Amino acid sequence: MTVSGISDISTELLDRTFKTNIYAMFWLTKAAIPHMRPGGSIINTCSIQAYQPSPTLLPYASTKGAIISFTKGLAMEVAQYGLRANSVAPGPVWTPIIPASMPGETVSQFGGTNPMGRPAQPAELAPPFVFLASQESSYVNGETLGVTGGQPLP
Repeated sequence: MTVSGISDISTELLDRTFKTNIYAMFWLTKAAIPHMRPGGSIINTCSIQAYQPSPTLLPYASTKGAIISFTKGLAMEVAQYGLRANSVAPGPVWTPIIPASMPGETVSQFGGTNPMGRPAQPAELAPPFVFLASQESSYVNGETLGVTGGQPLP
């Protein structure tokens, strides 16, 4: 949900966004770790919004930054169990939420300003997740893999 500014962000919106994006990830991870075997991989989804936050998406962008911090700290902890934790940071992706959450004029231009000139399709995100889940990335831990259509991440 887009907002016009910080004064437009209700406590309910902020709370719902953090419960959805942070609390759920935290509790799911906490519950899963005891059942994971060495070589297992935890992959969180953050966003380019963590690095290039849009003021109209401030609650969402804030949670995505928190996901990166959580993942980096978690990676150091779970290494002792032979597990890894990484995240994928998509740039603009064409999903059903785009037309449902933005005005029509914005929707028609969505993703057009990135270097590839378009948003990603959801299927274009699968390979980075598969890579991070596979043994080909067995020495990758605590990293964020950008899938941004050429928009640089720090």
